[in-house]
Amino acid sequence: MESTDVRAPFLIMAHHRSGSNFLHDLLQAHPAIECINEPLSMHTRFFRHCDLVRWSDAEFDPRVLHVALAKHPGLRAYLDEFKAYLLESNRTRVVGFKETALFGKLAWLKEFIPTLKVIFLTREPHAIVSSVLRCELADFWRYRDLVPRLFQEIWPNYSGRLDDPDPQVRAAEIAAMSVVTRYELARRSLHLFDHCVVSLDALMHTPEAPLRSITDLLQIDPHADQSSFLAERQITSRGGAFSSFRAPAEVRGNWRRHLSDRQVEAIDGVLRAAQGAPADAALATESGVA
Repeated sequence: MESTDVRAPFLIMAHHRSGSNFLHDLLQAHPAIECINEPLSMHTRFFRHCDLVRWSDAEFDPRVLHVALAKHPGLRAYLDEFKAYLLESNRTRVVGFKETALFGKLAWLKEFIPTLKVIFLTREPHAIVSSVLRCELADFWRYRDLVPRLFQEIWPNYSGRLDDPDPQVRAAEIAAMSVVTRYELARRSLHLFDHCVVSLDALMHTPEAPLRSITDLLQIDPHADQSSFLAERQITSRGGAFSSFRAPAEVRGNWRRHLSDRQVEAIDGVLRAAQGAPADAALATESGVA
């Protein structure tokens, strides 16, 4: 390819239940964008089992990729092949993928795929927690095993409700911990990449600016098919937990009908504990290119 035809590959990164399926499908509506849905966390057990285990840039090994992969030659071959596929990205076929399991591995990922660009999708924390609990994803992603330990490492002075006798309150607290922990990990590494930060709320209610941020990042022009996608998918919510048919009003305030007062108190306690951490300032922007 001519150098002017080359485009960097991209990653859509989001916490579980943040609307990443919606954004994935919205980007796929563009005829020049090709995006794979969670090729690491859904097609290999490895990345789910070590989700939130942090890998640094110094741990990248050109021979085995990472010491944790030394005994997994099949997975290394898969990753090498996947990287080669991503690097085929060009102006007529911009290639990327969506993932929810790489928050702790961004520094390593930068070494593995240096040209990778990141689209970070955010959502209001109460809405994420409500959706995680209703979809019963916490056990699948091992929140109870992985999240509190890392949260306490980052915010050691937090005193919360992990001993609360109400399991629903404890579940809400741990899910909220997951949100602020992953967002803090993102804050620490996003500066390594060309990236943009967009919110689900902005995509649903004022999509022109965040869409322009994304297409500018990917060095392509917006396409009318994306506007058609938005018009079709926002009429009503239907199709189950992973559907991209979502009415904007439900995306914004649906959580208020599903969380109890005590669950909201637990979530707010976690958010207060995380206030003052640098994550808030870095990730408050609805959309912007760094």
